[in-house]
Amino acid sequence: MFDTLLRNTVNSSVALTERKAMERKMRIQIAKDMAFLLTCDGDRKMTWNASKTDLMEALHWTFMNDTLANDDGSPCHFCALVERACRLFGMTVPRNPRRAVTRACLRLGVRNATLCHRCCVIAQAENIERPLLRMITFS
Repeated sequence: MFDTLLRNTVNSSVALTERKAMERKMRIQIAKDMAFLLTCDGDRKMTWNASKTDLMEALHWTFMNDTLANDDGSPCHFCALVERACRLFGMTVPRNPRRAVTRACLRLGVRNATLCHRCCVIAQAENIERPLLRMITFS
């Protein structure tokens, strides 16, 4: 019984490093997908199907990775990204978007997983590269 327990702990540490690496890649992919959505033409109506907190988390990763820049080459401000995304998806701008990001990053447990973790699960289960786009309806 102790050998089995020891093997499981060794395998779980390897799985943990793989999971962290996959989450790191997924954060970059989320940032790229959000940047694509924010810069595409407004000819198609888009609807965000997840929570507003999830949207704030995705915008936070876009901001943190310096994915978008202004016309003068300076990085976009977080509030500008939030305003653009809310206008694009037809939502109201939250009063304090940074508080929503903090709340999103503090999610714990199985039922309250972060957007990044849920996207990793979707990507593995369905073998797709851009799971964030499943949370958006194009019309």
